[in-house]
Amino acid sequence: MPLYHINFHTLDSKPIFEDDMYDQLLRTSLRDIIRKHKIICLAWKVMPTHVHMLIEDFPDFPCKKIVNYVKGAASHAFFAAYPELRADLMGGHLWTKSYHFVQVKTHRQFLATLHYIRTNRERIDLPPPALLKPATQEHE
Repeated sequence: MPLYHINFHTLDSKPIFEDDMYDQLLRTSLRDIIRKHKIICLAWKVMPTHVHMLIEDFPDFPCKKIVNYVKGAASHAFFAAYPELRADLMGGHLWTKSYHFVQVKTHRQFLATLHYIRTNRERIDLPPPALLKPATQEHE
């Protein structure tokens, strides 16, 4: 199945996730969304203005659907926690409508993409994010 390096940006590339509270909430949300929807995501990283993900898609679960789930659920969780920010973000739009993606076709490209995502914060001299709390176990 195809692998994709995807990224999507905050509306107007606002550096929302420079704030540790917002960053923590988004990272917790992403972790939970990935688990809930059983998304095959080999790496992800939250940056101040965007998110990187390395995902695998399937004919019945394509990249576009995955991105819609992630962006929609993350936005919902964000505004549920911080409803007062809706006015600052053009009526409650956290993300731009679009996203960018590149298919990862070779092992070499996979390794380079994985390294890029994992070291993205350090490359621009951002400190590592705070540790996430352990996820609660859901019974299926």
